[in-house]
Amino acid sequence: MITLSIILAVVLTASFFIISNLIVKNERLADFLSKQSEAITACDKRLKEIDDKGIFYADDQIGFFFKEVQKIQEALNEFTLK
Repeated sequence: MITLSIILAVVLTASFFIISNLIVKNERLADFLSKQSEAITACDKRLKEIDDKGIFYADDQIGFFFKEVQKIQEALNEFTLK
C-alpha cells in the first residue's frame, strides 16, 4: 500500500511539471501567433497605403512586381487571427 502511494505521488508530481511546462509553451505560441497576425495586418495596410492611387499597379514595369507582392500578401492574409 505504501509503494502504491509513493508511485502515485511521483506520477502526480511529474504530471504537474509536464502540464505546467505545456501551459507555458502554449502561452508563448499564442503570443507569437498574435504578433505574427499583427505584423501581417500592418504589412497589408502599408501595402494598400503605398498604392492608394493605383500608380504602381498600372505601371507595366513595376506593376508585375507589385502584383506579385500583392499575391504574397493575400497568401499571408489567410494566416491572420480572426
